[in-house]
Amino acid sequence: MAAAATPRMQTERMKALTDGVLAIVLTILVLGFEVPEHDFSQAGLLAFLAQLAEPFIAYVVTFGIVSAYWIQHAAIFHYVTAGDRWFFWINLLFLLPVTMLPFLTNLRATYHDEHLVTVLYAATNVLCGLLLLALWRHGFRRKLARRVSAQVDRSMRGRILLGVALNIVGAGAAWIDTHLSSAVFIALPLLYLSHRVVDSQWRDGGSELAE
Repeated sequence: MAAAATPRMQTERMKALTDGVLAIVLTILVLGFEVPEHDFSQAGLLAFLAQLAEPFIAYVVTFGIVSAYWIQHAAIFHYVTAGDRWFFWINLLFLLPVTMLPFLTNLRATYHDEHLVTVLYAATNVLCGLLLLALWRHGFRRKLARRVSAQVDRSMRGRILLGVALNIVGAGAAWIDTHLSSAVFIALPLLYLSHRVVDSQWRDGGSELAE
């Protein structure tokens, strides 16, 4: 007897929810900057800008990472054009650690020399990456995705896992220097400047779901 077909549901609302959440996360990151209480004399302004160095670095790093998640999520949803209940739950679980990133970014900006704070930040991003991987693998294995080559599947998985590995390296680097961790973290969005294997099939918008 043939196995029952996987129930397929539209993904428009899930994509809209994810876009909205990521947009809010990117917006509220700037709230980590505190408004100065002193007047803006030349010396006071320069002192204030110097104090902004750590929050600014933390802000740029997280902005880049969340932007990379959005790009990766968009790539996944280009190929995975339908969903089931588990697929939606995995996506919601992905949003859980993402929404913690503004708080953790502020924590890093305030306690930038604390190794454990950086490790917690990295661990949260590892969880984000693993949930993105689970999202892709579930859609691919449950045949919710367009027909894609094994090469695209390997490339998608490899790029996500490389991001996870970078966060693990960043966590380890925190025990040497937390600023070194920031340099490692900022390499993650650079991974998504180009992804030729995956992007080469983006033009093929007419592919049908795998059967």
